[in-house]
Amino acid sequence: MRIMQHTVWLGLFTLFLSGCAPDPELMQRHERSNSRVQAAAISNDGRFSLIATNEEGLRLYDHQTGQLLHNWQQDDEGISQIVSVDFSHDGGTAIAASRMTIVLWNTATGEVKGAWRNDDGVILDVAVANSGRAVAIARSDGVVLLFEPQTGRRLEFLGHRDRVNTVDISPNGRYVLSGGNDHQAFLWGTRDGQIVHHFPIEQRVIRVRLHPGGEFALVSSAVEAQIRRLTTGEIHTHLNYHVRQKVFSSAAFSPDGRWLVTGSPSRQVELWSVQNGDRLTFWRVQGRPGDHPPRAAILSTSFASENTIAIETSAGYGELWRIPDQLMKRED
Repeated sequence: MRIMQHTVWLGLFTLFLSGCAPDPELMQRHERSNSRVQAAAISNDGRFSLIATNEEGLRLYDHQTGQLLHNWQQDDEGISQIVSVDFSHDGGTAIAASRMTIVLWNTATGEVKGAWRNDDGVILDVAVANSGRAVAIARSDGVVLLFEPQTGRRLEFLGHRDRVNTVDISPNGRYVLSGGNDHQAFLWGTRDGQIVHHFPIEQRVIRVRLHPGGEFALVSSAVEAQIRRLTTGEIHTHLNYHVRQKVFSSAAFSPDGRWLVTGSPSRQVELWSVQNGDRLTFWRVQGRPGDHPPRAAILSTSFASENTIAIETSAGYGELWRIPDQLMKRED
């Protein structure tokens, strides 16, 4: 009987200690726009943010200081309806896509590196490799277009049987991860379009993300989130959550591949262990003043440092959050 009592007290003591870890801390909050942001991206090192609004076009910011670096327009007719933006892994190139056009920008000079029109299918998502050497375009007609701006080379990947919702590209431009309404995600090579791995999942694929180091991939639908090992294609783990549906509007791996940060359309940011799929912590961001109820989709997430998370929201704010050391060390 004493042994059982001691076990109960030990369990309660452990639970008490685990609940005492401090919450993530808001370090900075900069207003990007007083209107709704429709698309946003953060560079992999957390240095730059690119946002798009209907009223103000594209704006490139220094994420940590909040300084506006460049204000771009997508086409000669004025401000376009931007559907997707992205940075190359090295941060030197930004891409913005409307439903029919794509433009590459030099983040250092602000100059246009090239502009192209797509007349086959509606663009839904884009991703760009280092130096802008390759661009992956997800389209509504079920095609993923691989385009090399410097050479003009084009490759159409036809592995999907329905619209392609989400796409990512490796830093060197040699591999693309794409996911669509056909409940499939594919990792494929850009030299020949050959499938390297096939990732089936329950329901349509909403978000894919590659670990820049080439170790892991996230493939998620509304009911399942898989972390796959890229060397074998096998499931490494599932994200552990106990709700019927969970949609990720953004996701990013930490550089060392130990953590995954995700954002939702409902103001929630979550930090996950890649090792076991457990959630370490979560928090909700604010909406705009006067919003009842508050609204803010997490449009982009990134690791600005090992324990600092950068986010951009549809409410028009860029934020930096510090994760307490105690939370990170619990997973060591």
